Amino acid sequence: MQGSRFMAAALTALACLMFSQPAAGAASLGDAAGRYAIDGNSSIRFSVANAAGGALKGRFARFKGSIRIDDRDAGRSSVDITIYPASVTTGQGRVDSFLRSDAVFDAANAPEIRFRSTLVRRSERDDRRPARGARQERH
Repeated sequence: MQGSRFMAAALTALACLMFSQPAAGAASLGDAAGRYAIDGNSSIRFSVANAAGGALKGRFARFKGSIRIDDRDAGRSSVDITIYPASVTTGQGRVDSFLRSDAVFDAANAPEIRFRSTLVRRSERDDRRPARGARQERH
């Protein structure tokens, strides 16, 4: 399903973005430990290189979430994000309507996209990692 691939790619990009850098000014995991709210000062953006013959860029205007970093046991750390697909915007009304339709996000029947981490592991490497996990598709 094209919409499912798009959604999976958007969530993977989001997770990679979130973990690409430690919390501002943090020199170690212990310095970054705590609970962080994802609020209005944040943004969730996406870019699709080959969409209908050209690049497509957009963002979600409404979302909420939290990140918890446990410095003693990384396995107890977590990410929980909710995106409201009806808030997707590309600046192109026809494209926005298509993305909200049942062909992609089906915002009328599925008003939330939720990502919850199932596993967080500590790594000594300081580079970007792809997000891996399971997703459930609507039929």
